[in-house]
Amino acid sequence: MLAILMFGMFGARAEVVAAQCLSLYISEINIVSVADTDAGNVQTYVGFGSTKEEAEKNALGACSHTRFDLETCLESDRVSGSNSNSADNSLHLKYMKAAKRITGCS
Repeated sequence: MLAILMFGMFGARAEVVAAQCLSLYISEINIVSVADTDAGNVQTYVGFGSTKEEAEKNALGACSHTRFDLETCLESDRVSGSNSNSADNSLHLKYMKAAKRITGCS
């Protein structure tokens, strides 16, 4: 499986720097390419933000800015979450190091 990570931070870095990592929202978009003949070619776009909407906007911005149109990004598999929701903090476990590196959160 080929995974390409793109971190959507379009203007969000300054707002998120002072935030605690526990309060960050993370949004992930996964696109499985239908043009490729190899099964499992997946591209992943991740956005961070202080709100769910900001994280989703950053992920959508990275997806549509890089290679795909906005409609393709919107119709893809998407998931968002906050670490404060202990029932589903899988995105935070998956992207904890990246969140710290990209946003400077503590």
